[in-house]
Amino acid sequence: MIKVYIDWNVMSGMKNGYFSELQEIFSNKEKFKLMYSTSHIGDILASNRDDQEQQDIIQQDLDFITNLTGNLCLANSGEKVYFDYMIPRELFEDQIQSNKLTDNLSIDNLFDTNDQDESLKQILESVKELIKGIDIDSAFKDMYKTPEGAEVMNKLFPGLETDLTMDGFFKSFGVMYQNLNEREGVKDLRAIVQSIGINSAHFNPDKNPFDLIETTYKNNGLSDYKNNYVEQGKNAPVWFDEITNEYILLDLHGFNSDKIKVTNKEKNTFRNTSEDASHTAFATLSDFYITNDTKNFKKTKAVYEKLEISTKVLRPDEFVDYYKLYLNFDKVSDHFETISKALGQRDLFHLEYEDEKMISLTQFTNYYFFNFFNKIILSINKVEENIGGFVLCKDLPSKHFQIAFIEVEKLVKTFVENYGVDNDGKGYLKEDEFLNGNWDGRYWLLELNYIKITQKNYWFHLYFYPIEKK
Repeated sequence: MIKVYIDWNVMSGMKNGYFSELQEIFSNKEKFKLMYSTSHIGDILASNRDDQEQQDIIQQDLDFITNLTGNLCLANSGEKVYFDYMIPRELFEDQIQSNKLTDNLSIDNLFDTNDQDESLKQILESVKELIKGIDIDSAFKDMYKTPEGAEVMNKLFPGLETDLTMDGFFKSFGVMYQNLNEREGVKDLRAIVQSIGINSAHFNPDKNPFDLIETTYKNNGLSDYKNNYVEQGKNAPVWFDEITNEYILLDLHGFNSDKIKVTNKEKNTFRNTSEDASHTAFATLSDFYITNDTKNFKKTKAVYEKLEISTKVLRPDEFVDYYKLYLNFDKVSDHFETISKALGQRDLFHLEYEDEKMISLTQFTNYYFFNFFNKIILSINKVEENIGGFVLCKDLPSKHFQIAFIEVEKLVKTFVENYGVDNDGKGYLKEDEFLNGNWDGRYWLLELNYIKITQKNYWFHLYFYPIEKK
């Protein structure tokens, strides 16, 4: 199966009757596996209001996610990002509860003792008062020693200067959080970041945005420009935080920055940017990422290029065109025809290995053969000057890409339904067959050809060789 991650702007458009061709394409549940993430829930939560009309719209949004993805969700446990089946409504309610902590972020709120028994309540109250009185790190205090530093600190941490304790820090951090995510506070943060001498006017399509930012910092005598806007590895895997940090870095320095505006009719805050950054990170566990947000599209492309992530980022119309050219094949015979076409494009292969007898060539294709493989390794016998067979592989778009059981299950099912039970008599795939990244697989001895699907060291391969006739 081909995994596809769709940004909320496209998903909501599909729900409202747009992108009809996408709807038709994704109705093929045997070919495509769509997923949503906790960031989709965050997008919907941004429109949460108490009036019944809006609550009905939100329920329709959540139901549409279920219909589109079958509740397959990408979630973050803090240690890893994983696939699981989760009901969107339940995640929505969980996020509402989590947001109540940040609505009033203080030590008093974190140590709420109202529902505790008297003995535990006394202990918690003592701990709370102890934490409240702890002085904050001296590095924070030193920032107030210069007018420039004090100006920055007062913008980022309102009120902290008058209470340099942990209690004051938590209260100030709560105000900062609200300024960024509920109001227009990120404008101040952008102004501080861009004071280094770079803004939206400096970027153009001919320049790598990261190179431009790094050069600007070096020209100002600063060797390290990689601020961790999100502390890496604290609340998500390091790779996830690396992607979101690079994304936020681009936005804060003026590269396709999101609009920030809060009125009675709209609320565009830093929360939108951080959710888009998370979408960009989540999408790297898919083959395709579809977005209709131009700013998100450009920032994501730049981040993926820098981090060498090959998840394909496409607009809806681009994906439809891609589908028609490379994915619109369902029969096994159709896939073998596209393999023959790819094998004939000898100029697209590059040399992988060569010895006295054999040449091995590799091609990374735009096709997804049997809705799974996208790489061909071709073996050529130099002595007999003929093709000795080929191997199909799955080229992973990112180092953390995960192949789900359902993908391999569908792959095996395709071959069983076309060629029958394999020569070992195993038939359809069972989940307990996988062991430490290895799987014996399935093989078919046909009249003219030998086909084997297997996994070794977590890599999936399909071997196809002609059977020599004696």
